[in-house]
Amino acid sequence: MLRLRITTAVALALWALAPAQAPTAEPAATPDTVFFVCEHGSVKSLLAKLLFERAAAREGLKVHAVSRGISPDAEVPDWMRAALRGDGFAIGQWRPTALSPADIHSAYRVVSFDVALPPDTDAQPTPERWDGLPSVSEDYLTGREAIASRIDELVRELKRSLEAS
Repeated sequence: MLRLRITTAVALALWALAPAQAPTAEPAATPDTVFFVCEHGSVKSLLAKLLFERAAAREGLKVHAVSRGISPDAEVPDWMRAALRGDGFAIGQWRPTALSPADIHSAYRVVSFDVALPPDTDAQPTPERWDGLPSVSEDYLTGREAIASRIDELVRELKRSLEAS
């Protein structure tokens, strides 16, 4: 099957021209939302979202997580769905969603995986880059553990920050 891939540069150019609109795959962002962004929105950012929500719930942290893609896939790959099911995550009909200009500006935190975010992300919050982590598609367990480690650190940091305020 032939798949059309849009380069990051083309996707960013199209993104800049797109009108801001509410995401369709997930609820609208709130000031307590952490955005995870990767190229296609169907692997690293999705896994981070799910791991974050699990870790935040475990710690009693009331922060919502959202997954976005710069150039989103039409759906989550079957191998990823199976791996997520094995970890106890059911995503149902969830589909990757494109990052919108409104997303960045409504976020509490933004974390990206190996992608450049659009130029107007210099506003708060300052995006955090988690580049160079092991590939989830090549080795799910190793990739998952690398992301989970970062998620655990982020959840601890957010919990300390919110408890201090």
